[in-house]
Amino acid sequence: MLHVSEGGAAVAVRWSSGDRTAEIEFASPRFRYRDASDPFLASDDMVEYTVRVSGNGLAAEILVLSLDTAGSGLPAFLEQLGEDFRGWNGTRTWENQDRDLRVEATWSSRGHVELRWWITPSIYDKWSASVVVEIEAGAEMSALAHELSSFFAL
Repeated sequence: MLHVSEGGAAVAVRWSSGDRTAEIEFASPRFRYRDASDPFLASDDMVEYTVRVSGNGLAAEILVLSLDTAGSGLPAFLEQLGEDFRGWNGTRTWENQDRDLRVEATWSSRGHVELRWWITPSIYDKWSASVVVEIEAGAEMSALAHELSSFFAL
């Protein structure tokens, strides 16, 4: 289930099945940067934000910097998943430039998508954490893409 805080300062996806729960939250966008004078960065956005994952006793968070290279960022990836609501084979993956946030999407025959969200704070840390949330493949996925697009727009 998709949750958006008042004012859009946080976007969360929560999933539960019986006694199993999982959540990923995007919160506290700190800045957005675009350098229109640089021809290599003119259409790119950089956004710094917090990502929290939790579920069944696990809780972890990291600070993430994402580069949306001319519309190829996380919202665009999720929007493409929403457009492909009839399904696909295998696993589709998106990760940010620093490889500290990754999502793997697997379509299920029930019209839902399992999103496994991975966080790894840096190449120097020896831990990573992941949670799996399941959402509806069409409208709910598109709504998540829309809300994250608004979140990243600050």
